[in-house]
Amino acid sequence: MNNPFNPSFGRIPSIFLNRGQLVDNVVQELENPNSPYKISIVYGMRGVGKTTFLTEVGRKIEDKPEWIVVNLAMGSDLMATLVDNLYMKANSNLQKAFESIRGLNFSAFGLQLSAEISKPTLSTYQGILTNMFNQLKKRGIKTLITLDEVKTSKELKSFAAYYQILNREDYEVALMMTGLLENISELQNEDVMTFLLRGKRIALSALNLSQIEISYHNVFKKSGYQVTEAILRKMALMTKGYSYAFQLLGYLVWNAAEENKLIDQNVLDKIKNEYLIELDQNAYMKIFSNLSKQDKKFVLAMAQSSNKRVTIKEIRERLDRPSNFIANYRRRLLDDQIIKATSYGEVAFTLPFFKEYVLQQYRFEQEMDY
Repeated sequence: MNNPFNPSFGRIPSIFLNRGQLVDNVVQELENPNSPYKISIVYGMRGVGKTTFLTEVGRKIEDKPEWIVVNLAMGSDLMATLVDNLYMKANSNLQKAFESIRGLNFSAFGLQLSAEISKPTLSTYQGILTNMFNQLKKRGIKTLITLDEVKTSKELKSFAAYYQILNREDYEVALMMTGLLENISELQNEDVMTFLLRGKRIALSALNLSQIEISYHNVFKKSGYQVTEAILRKMALMTKGYSYAFQLLGYLVWNAAEENKLIDQNVLDKIKNEYLIELDQNAYMKIFSNLSKQDKKFVLAMAQSSNKRVTIKEIRERLDRPSNFIANYRRRLLDDQIIKATSYGEVAFTLPFFKEYVLQQYRFEQEMDY
């Protein structure tokens, strides 16, 4: 059997925890045309499982006969791709209705514009799409458009401006996007996309450790691996609920124990260095580099504490800054999901071994010969 864990970014692994209740809640909300979830923004740090969540919602909606789900990709001509995908997802009767729209021809190669439309403009696609959505509206068919890892671009601005028109005219077209918090904030500051502020924000946080432990148990036991409950619990704790860490640790342990099918402390010790290197290179380097100078000082003050749960008082004393300054950066790091509040006046890191990573970066900085 091939390794079922997949630590690659942007790909849906065969083994994953699907946040079932949250997915079901979002699917239920999308059925309500007046729900704030009509425009949804799924956000979280790199590796938290945004793409998997978006895919799961899309799959459940697509199972409903009155829905069409269109998945768009950043970097493409969003308007033209939307026309193409609506046609490809339609049944034969609806395709015939689309084919009757003046100036349109569809073939195995996708959308073909008639000779009279030699140079299609943005308004050309807007007109085509409005006709298509009118056909969908007549038949009571709703549309969910998904966009993964959004960033500000000319194409996205044009698409957002058109989506506002659809929304204003009460077409049953829902929009769900994912993105890093900093990119979402940038989008919402664009004049043409301020309507996103009215959308529902869905923050993805840590996975449940019990679910992770059970999932590891089911996968490894069914595949003939020997592993104790104590080791499974230790593996779950090593991930701290971080989705990418769940996939990465499972992948490394599977490979390391594949020959004799025994997972014990020796296996965990054997793969730990590679686990940390992969976390650093594929996730933490990017996460840390996106922090501001003052954010980094805050997390360094946390990392230098001998406690896992660090008091705000200790951080304030280390940084020698006033309470309002500390409160501001505490809030920023909470929003970015780098830290979490553990109890009143205390915070802790959300990511596994991130404390060690921060201290290592500080040592490199101190010893660097500029």
